[in-house]
Parts: sequence; C-alpha cells; structure tokens
Amino acid sequence: MARQPRCAAAGLLHLLDLRWCAGVSAQLGERELDLLRGLLAAALPRHQVALHAYALGRSRALLLLTPRSTQAPAHLVQDLCRRFAVEMRSLHGHAGPLLAGRFRSTIVQAEPHLLEALQYTEQLPAREGEDVLAWRWSSAAMHCGSARDELVTDHPEYWRTGNTPFEREARHRARLVEPLGEGVAKRLESALAGGWPLGDAAFLNELAQQLQRRLAPRAPGRPRKSGATASV
Repeated sequence: MARQPRCAAAGLLHLLDLRWCAGVSAQLGERELDLLRGLLAAALPRHQVALHAYALGRSRALLLLTPRSTQAPAHLVQDLCRRFAVEMRSLHGHAGPLLAGRFRSTIVQAEPHLLEALQYTEQLPAREGEDVLAWRWSSAAMHCGSARDELVTDHPEYWRTGNTPFEREARHRARLVEPLGEGVAKRLESALAGGWPLGDAAFLNELAQQLQRRLAPRAPGRPRKSGATASV
C-alpha cells in the first residue's frame, strides 16, 4: 500500500522528528552537534522557516517550527541531512543514511498544544540522560533566560505566558523541571508516528477542507454499507 503523503500547511505549527540511525547516533559528539546546529541555522532562512523550539540529541532531533510554504518542512530536512551527510562522511567516512527511516512530522494546533509540544521538544536531553539546561544544542537555555539563541523565533502563544521576559522565563523553567504527563507524551508520539494533525474538531475540519484530504485514521474493520438493513 502506498504511503500517505505527510500533512503540511503554510503558517501552521509543525513538530518534526528526525531519528538518527544507530551508526550516526554512536558518532554524535560535541563537534558533530555543533556542525549540525550551524547547518540548521543556515537552512532556516533559506527555506523561510521560523523555529520556535529545538533539541538536537544523540538519538534524534526535534524541531518545532512554522513554515511559510507547504514544501518548506520537507525541503528543510532534505537540505539539512544532505549537508550533514557530507560532514559525517568527511569526519567519519559515514556512507549510509543518516535517518532511521523517513522523518516524522505532525501539524499542531498552537493555542492548546504549543506549550506541551515545546516542553516535549526541550526535554529530549533529559530523556537521553542529560541536564536539560546544560545541554547546549537546544532552545531550553534561551527560554529559561540563561542564554541567547539566534535560531529561535518565539511563537505568539509563548509570549502570552507572561507580561515580561522574566515572567515567561520563570514559568518556562518551572515547566521544564516537571515531567511531561504520560498522556501528553503518548498523544504527541502517536501524532508523530501516524502523521495525523493534533487539534480539536473545528481545527481538523478546517484543515481537512484546506488540504482536501482525510486527517484521521479510518475506524478498524470494514466500512459499513450505506442503506444496509438488518437481516430478519
């Protein structure tokens, strides 16, 4: 069965998940992560993407972004991986694929889900056994007020979390030290795995009309025949 194309829409929030293959993951040290971050910084304006949060980990990279065009998320990942592959080949002679399969993505309704998607993204280092605020390859330190980060463009919904930078940073720091709810994590993972957008019914209906496609998995089992009557 043919794979369904990814959902993408200009001007909406997207969460992208790039999972490294085992060979690449084993080679990702500080030098490689610095290179990857530099390549990401260069690619964002080239593809007209606003990055709201990110975490470059040793197992995967998570990017929370808003593209200006439907094609921008895929073009960004293709560009980033192509250039990073050149660096990995030069440094380590790595000749295989960078990613363990296709990258995953989901469209996220910003108003109810931005903060949990941001928390899920920036807590990636903690899930890999690292200190979230000490990890130099994520946006967490910037959102907590301990570093500047030219890669990040804050989402309007993030600005509504406080009237001053200090308020926003303190609230974000408090969120990051709290574990993400199990249900929230499962909901985001499921959306990424299936490629289905995450949002309420009104958001999904409007998006389905815009994209002219189904935006939820079909119910299991055979479809019911219209006008069918029960046997007597």
